[in-house]
Amino acid sequence: MKKPELLAPGGSFLAAFQAFEAGADGVYLGLREFSARAAAQNFTLAQLRRIRQLAADRGKKIYVTLNTVVREEEMPRLRETLAWLEALRIDGVIVQDLGVCDMVRHDFPGLPIHASTQMGVHNDSGLEIAEQLGIRRAILARELSLERIRALRSRHPRMELEVFIHGALCYSFSGVCLASWALTGRSGNRGDCAQVCRSVFRADEASGGGEPAHLFSTRDLFLGRDVLKLAGIGIDALKIEGRMKSPEYVFNVTRLYREVLDRGDEIPAAEYEELVRRSELGFSRTRTSGWLNSALGSRVLEPGSPAHRGAFLGNVETVQGRQVVLHLEGDLSLHDGLAFIPEGSQDQIAFPVLRILKEGREVRFARPGETVSVEVPRDAAPAMPGRGQEMRQLSSRFLDLPQPREASFPMYKIPLDLRVTFGTGGLLTFETPGFPIFSRQTNVAPAAARKPFRSILAALLKESGESAFRPGVLSFTNNSGFPDDGIFVRPSELKKVKNDLYVFLDSAFPPREISVRGPEAVPERGRAGSPLGPTELEMLAHRGLISPPGTSPVPFVGGDPASLELSQLADLAGFRWLPLPPVLLDEAPWINAVRTLADRHTGTRIAVGLNNISHLAFASALSEKNNAWFFADFYLYAANDRTLSLLRSRVPRFLFAYEWLEDDRAGAPPGSATPLVSTIRLSADFAPPLFYSLACFTRHSVNQGRCVDGCPKDFSGELSQGRSRFRMLVRDCVTYLFSAPGRQSGATRPPEAATWRSPTR
Repeated sequence: MKKPELLAPGGSFLAAFQAFEAGADGVYLGLREFSARAAAQNFTLAQLRRIRQLAADRGKKIYVTLNTVVREEEMPRLRETLAWLEALRIDGVIVQDLGVCDMVRHDFPGLPIHASTQMGVHNDSGLEIAEQLGIRRAILARELSLERIRALRSRHPRMELEVFIHGALCYSFSGVCLASWALTGRSGNRGDCAQVCRSVFRADEASGGGEPAHLFSTRDLFLGRDVLKLAGIGIDALKIEGRMKSPEYVFNVTRLYREVLDRGDEIPAAEYEELVRRSELGFSRTRTSGWLNSALGSRVLEPGSPAHRGAFLGNVETVQGRQVVLHLEGDLSLHDGLAFIPEGSQDQIAFPVLRILKEGREVRFARPGETVSVEVPRDAAPAMPGRGQEMRQLSSRFLDLPQPREASFPMYKIPLDLRVTFGTGGLLTFETPGFPIFSRQTNVAPAAARKPFRSILAALLKESGESAFRPGVLSFTNNSGFPDDGIFVRPSELKKVKNDLYVFLDSAFPPREISVRGPEAVPERGRAGSPLGPTELEMLAHRGLISPPGTSPVPFVGGDPASLELSQLADLAGFRWLPLPPVLLDEAPWINAVRTLADRHTGTRIAVGLNNISHLAFASALSEKNNAWFFADFYLYAANDRTLSLLRSRVPRFLFAYEWLEDDRAGAPPGSATPLVSTIRLSADFAPPLFYSLACFTRHSVNQGRCVDGCPKDFSGELSQGRSRFRMLVRDCVTYLFSAPGRQSGATRPPEAATWRSPTR
């Protein structure tokens, strides 16, 4: 059985270094821009070159995350970034934005493309479209069961598949969460998530009411030995979450899974438990296996504190004043962090270990199996734990790691093939693909030399100093009129030429004008003129008008696709509107249902709303149905011209695209002044779902991970958070959260009139 790659997070240089030390096959990391973890330290170009060289020396891989929605004005900077990544021979770029995907595929073919989990790939159609778009690897949605993953693996042998195995989970389906932007103005799709799901909500009585709790806070994914199931079905890569985490977390979690993958069930139980315990000390919440072993999720939510809970250290045996007596389950040292949760509270109290007593005398550390007394400082912990209460260890000095000096690591140098010509009169000319020609005049004289001139020059060029480049393949042409071993140029003069050459190369890269492909040829069937005029387009800015009747506030069609009827769809502007939900685990019945609807009502134009990469398969399957039209709905995030170009080239009878909802800049268009398709800016009266989650609220938030007997799959309730009010709905096991009427979701957007832009014909 081929082992999958083990990928660890590189939120900082030291974290990436420790990942390699612990046995990771590769790390994924972000740069200072275009990363979905903007608050991580992330990497400068110099740091990236250092970790790239370390990876090359150890036979490891580097993947760079560019997994945010990218605005049109940012595309030139993105092109420069991609030019560097391609030159550095990065092993892959992880993308969310369809326009970024298109740019990488056509303009930087040397970079393998990985579909971020933010892209929401979750079914056969998604994988088929991903392959057509040039994507090599798909990082699957985290809401998939082992059986679904197994089926996808068997049906798509050419596509590499990657699965998350450990770390934080999002409550909302990845890529479709709008809560952070709507409530705080910080977009999770721009790497600035405010983690609204980790905050406290109060539910009304109909929703399982009671005290305020963390109703949407997920447990942390922990697969442990279950990763062997994924390895057994041929998954290509297993991924640990945590670019915001410490190097100690990265090291110990990576080491746990390295041992499991290498040794499997041969690891003795005690050793395995110690590996798990060490992994919990870096950062951990209550564990869940997520959706891997249950299609509905295995106890996904935790109403208690979402803070780091650490590893179990022992139960309190006795309490004597400010001293608690513990029988230790792990190592303990001075200055470790401990915590407990007082009776009747959900929030833990943390304190540092300032004094350890063993058999009546002070010690600096103690070992597992020993009984010690630990003082709980009054100023740090006003309350005291009771007898039998659990004590958790938040940190351990025994796990401190060496911190090598970052500057001591060499930087990766980009190899450049150089064609050198030594002309008459001593003119040295250097040519390399993608760069202007560089030349310098030298004073040459005939003289016997110990080595041929080409050897002298080749050795000198290897000394590239602080430059980002080094020689690759070197070819030399001697047109000087002198024999190769009869040329003399002063060494100091040659060295200056070499130094000037590298200064020139560094300043000339990346090229200021990077070649950009034109839009793909649009098939004739895709050129049908839009029947929508300015009046209709302005009307459609009010997105709620095309939501299916009777589903409000849910803006998508739902229910059983076999019973889909025309009467279930809104009738507006000469169309029946069918906005698809962003997640269709079994998309084939829906494609068949829409095809049947189009066949039954050939005289009716049906507009299908695309909300996920997999929905592009609807456009392909219905390409010959002249009454089936399409539009890019608000979850497809049309934020740049490259996305519009891709959609225009692939979607027949394309009506329009809703502009990226989270772009709050007043009057800022997503693309050029001559758009490729009509684009509509959503009006401020549209309230999208804040959360769209496959974690059923009733099952996970109210009923402790169990389904309700005779469940109607249709619940609603009211939630509050301070003075804010929310409406919660469960429809067909999907949970939606909306801002209640009177509080606008997306309130940070300026209340300007809705706008639309007509395409250039």
